[in-house]
Amino acid sequence: MKRYSAGSVFRAGVWGSVLGGAVGFALGMLVAPEDGKKIRRRLAYQLEHLSQQVGGYIDHITQPAEESAARQRGDALVADARERADQIRQDIDALLGEVKHGHPPKAPANN
Repeated sequence: MKRYSAGSVFRAGVWGSVLGGAVGFALGMLVAPEDGKKIRRRLAYQLEHLSQQVGGYIDHITQPAEESAARQRGDALVADARERADQIRQDIDALLGEVKHGHPPKAPANN
């Protein structure tokens, strides 16, 4: 006998509920007494909205609670690169300002 994990049973239940709800909603909209063009537009909007909500919910469920060490190192590396790029941009802006006002650029300090 095949064993199922609690997570797989939960995911199957969620997907079943979502799909059942979407099908029920679509059928309800199709038999509603409104103009066909208006119903299709409303149905498309509601299904798009529902798919965004379900996608966000699934992303939230499948995301690990803790970030991995590699992810943390990567984020730190990106933050450091952004800081260095900002510093270089500020230095370039300062040099351009000096050149624009007719001041000779300062020689870089030797470290």
